[in-house]
Amino acid sequence: MTTKIQLKNLDKKNFMKFIKICIFLFLLSFTTHAFSKSNEYYQSVISNIITNCKTNQCKKEIFEQEVHIAFFNLLDAILNQAQYEISQRKKDKL
Repeated sequence: MTTKIQLKNLDKKNFMKFIKICIFLFLLSFTTHAFSKSNEYYQSVISNIITNCKTNQCKKEIFEQEVHIAFFNLLDAILNQAQYEISQRKKDKL
């Protein structure tokens, strides 16, 4: 019986550690390049998560939404850069 309780506690600890690492990596990767938003924006998102989200599901949804937005912005920038380079190569050929 105590092993099941210990496993549940261990899973919660690992889950929270994983969430903290993900948040840290997200902030590190998306706030240190040209596509990042202002520090105030991220501070407001984090404070919103801390104050308004009572469940892990709520925190997870907000985090996933921010990751999706940042990922699509990054993909858009990559596609724009590729389109620019293709147009430059076409101009060079003419």
